[in-house]
Amino acid sequence: MNWAEEEMQTADLGDERLNVRVAKVLERLGAHPGSSIPAACRGWAETMAAYRFFDNEKATFETVLTPHRDATLQRMECCPV
Repeated sequence: MNWAEEEMQTADLGDERLNVRVAKVLERLGAHPGSSIPAACRGWAETMAAYRFFDNEKATFETVLTPHRDATLQRMECCPV
């Protein structure tokens, strides 16, 4: 499991394919933060899959950010402040 899959482990976009896709998109864009979507993705099919993901009504700010928040809170639990 890569870092993006771990980060998105609690993703629930209502479709397992979208849950997998959000981790793939995060991995690609995270590896190339200054790049455009086509430059970050590996080929035309992956680029179109990313655009379809962002166009999906289930891929909202909240549904994409919630798993990241969950992972952040989990990491914080180990370190008292």
